[in-house]
Amino acid sequence: MYIERYLPDPRHVEVQVLADRHGNVIHLGERDCSVQRRHQKVIEEAPAPAVDDKLRARIGKIGVEAAKAVDYVGAGTIEGLLQDGEYYFLEMNTRVQVEHCVTEMVTGIDIVREGILAAAGEELSYKQEDVELRGHAIECRINAEDASKNFAPAPGKIGGYKEPAGPGVRVDSGVGPGGEVTPMYDPMVAKLIVWDSDREKATRRAIRALHEYEIEGLKTLIPFHVALLGTQQWADGETCRDLLEDKSWLKALAFQAPAKPADGEDETVEQTYTVEVSGRRFDVKVIGPPFAGGATPNGAAPVAGRAAPKRGERKSSAGGGADELLSPLQGNMWKVLVEQGQTVEEGQLICIIEAMKMENEITAHKAGVIETLSVKEGEPIQSGAPIAVIKASAG
Repeated sequence: MYIERYLPDPRHVEVQVLADRHGNVIHLGERDCSVQRRHQKVIEEAPAPAVDDKLRARIGKIGVEAAKAVDYVGAGTIEGLLQDGEYYFLEMNTRVQVEHCVTEMVTGIDIVREGILAAAGEELSYKQEDVELRGHAIECRINAEDASKNFAPAPGKIGGYKEPAGPGVRVDSGVGPGGEVTPMYDPMVAKLIVWDSDREKATRRAIRALHEYEIEGLKTLIPFHVALLGTQQWADGETCRDLLEDKSWLKALAFQAPAKPADGEDETVEQTYTVEVSGRRFDVKVIGPPFAGGATPNGAAPVAGRAAPKRGERKSSAGGGADELLSPLQGNMWKVLVEQGQTVEEGQLICIIEAMKMENEITAHKAGVIETLSVKEGEPIQSGAPIAVIKASAG
């Protein structure tokens, strides 16, 4: 029997290391990557809010010793779990990671350059005493996903596209207007990275930059990022794990079609903007015609001031609705877990669709009997295609 210690709410903390062929190994501090869905990261930050200088030195030493033990060369990451001051080794990623940007922002060190030079046989440009952490950096993964549908992939073609800019704002992307996010690959569209002098200011800058991001025709995680960064849980430096598992909270982030005006009436919408005048920021509400295509600046209906629920206040979503269960995404039917004629409960797992390197669980939208089952394992499925017809049970 193999037994592992169970950690109920650990932080995912990793250490960036650099090593050359001359025996030099250093660490660049840690990153916190605890905000995840399906064990994949969506927000990262450096330095970690739960790590002080003493703990940083200890886990940094663990990272350096691990790299030395295998004669590692280049840029790499030692990943671990942190809970109650104890640090547990997970694995080493022998490459540059997506979230290396936040470490670059707080250290000023070009990690990609150092890795290339080390691979070419050069010595590292820095010694451990040269590494100094300044300020705080946050990265938001701008993925083509619909958080309101349990982070279902949302492939599609990009319309208008405009990235945020300004001091302390960095965007790493490979897309543009007219580009397409296909269901065959990872759903990441871009990485938004911000820096400021402390975590609170970096959070405000991130929210401002997210509101400035314009991606038309594509559902992304921008509304999710805005909502989560505005919660008290994030402000308190929590893992936010229960929020990402709270389907009722996530459903509030749904993309909504603009309401159609009555005959003879001009359509108007209310938008909230953040403007900066003489170094001070103000929230301004504007009521008028919508953007072209009915989209808001970030391509989704704004989430109006909904506070995140506190721990222990989770509620299940309401059931009922149409009988037909439709696929929310395009992909491949990996598993079908029910049979025709079977009685199911609301929320019961019906099937799993594989798309964009992820397994997406499709659950029953209501309780009843599966009258028709239209899918088979191993077959492709299109977005909007029927999965099943669920009729309410008699009596």
